[in-house]
Amino acid sequence: MVVAVIVGGVLVGLALGGSLRNLAEVQLRWWPLAVAGFVLQLIRVPSRPGQIDHWIAVGLLLASYAVLLVFVGANLRHLGFPLIAVGFALNLLVIGVNGGMPVKDQALREAAGSRYERSRQTLLEKGGAKHHLATSEDALVQLGDVIGIGGPVRNVFSPGDLLSYAGVAWALAELTRRPTRRHQAEFDPAAVTQARTDGPRPADPDQDAPRQSSAPDPALPPPWP
Repeated sequence: MVVAVIVGGVLVGLALGGSLRNLAEVQLRWWPLAVAGFVLQLIRVPSRPGQIDHWIAVGLLLASYAVLLVFVGANLRHLGFPLIAVGFALNLLVIGVNGGMPVKDQALREAAGSRYERSRQTLLEKGGAKHHLATSEDALVQLGDVIGIGGPVRNVFSPGDLLSYAGVAWALAELTRRPTRRHQAEFDPAAVTQARTDGPRPADPDQDAPRQSSAPDPALPPPWP
């Protein structure tokens, strides 16, 4: 799904007249935070007696969204990033309130299809910090994973997920379509047109004329007294 969003956003930008060169020249602020945020989500917490491993995993997940929000906030000037910020904030809220992302049973059924029973059992046994089957004790369930999408995706998503995906696609399309300042400086159609209209600049007679010295020429005889 993430790959499809990225490729789709770039293709839209190209279709609107953009180029990959524009995207390659984009300089996002504090971009290492984006890498750090995704790395935090990939860290595996070993199983421990009690609930300590669960809360460590939840803490890492919350920290990852917090870091990603800082990165997104630093780049809000780009189109699409405000939408990404809203999506991340919604996910952070529902995970923080419930100690993980609640998954609605109906959404899981719609996404898994014939593999529903096995997917449900896996979620109950190995859901971990990221996901758990929603119960009556969960709050803000409508912000959890309540949207099930069948094949070929076969996954459940939260409203925050879809908002952030839409924001990423929008940002990539705009960054691909819009030239950077450096690219605009290299080729500015207005400047080229102005140069052709004005023609070459006339020479400055004061600069081209040889300078005359006031000192006498030693090769000439001295003037008569």
